[in-house]
Amino acid sequence: MERVANERIPQERELLALEHIERNPSISQRQLARELGVALGVANACVRTLVRKGLVKVRGDSNRSITYHLTHEGVIRKAALAVQWTNNTISDYAAARGRVRRQLEAIASRGIVRIVVLGADEAAELVALIAPHAGLEAVAAVDLGGRRIGDVLAGVPVLMPGECATFSLDAALVASNDALIEVFRSAVPDVPVFDLGGRKIAGGTS
Repeated sequence: MERVANERIPQERELLALEHIERNPSISQRQLARELGVALGVANACVRTLVRKGLVKVRGDSNRSITYHLTHEGVIRKAALAVQWTNNTISDYAAARGRVRRQLEAIASRGIVRIVVLGADEAAELVALIAPHAGLEAVAAVDLGGRRIGDVLAGVPVLMPGECATFSLDAALVASNDALIEVFRSAVPDVPVFDLGGRKIAGGTS
């Protein structure tokens, strides 16, 4: 698995480089390095590789006049890489969704039904989305404050910890924000807090 992940990295970089060059043919290698989040030498090597492969053509005869242009092969390669990146992303999401569902089903098998999700980011959204399919009822997502309070996440309201004190709950699940554990435990001490592995980490009766 590690080998496959490592093979994807250069392809993602190649795709990004082709996209930036297509959008801005006058981009400098220093600018490209910033966009790719790599050292200047790495960006230089990337451009040389794209030229060597026949994916990019260089025009101009000085640093100030040099522009980069995708060849026909470059356009085709960029499209193919974009499709591959999309498929990889979907595959990774499906794997994560399956893993979270199995974790939630294991939690539901312990008689837990009504939960709140501690967190309001993408990980919390994934848990809230999958919960009904695993036999759980997500009542709310919990955040410490900010713009998400009062918003809706995967069909459930985003609330402050204290707003959950009147709910009938079986458990709180930590999806992403560990900082919420102590705050939630103080606000709702009788509700046990579990991680996604099913380990009780706070609250509830002993």
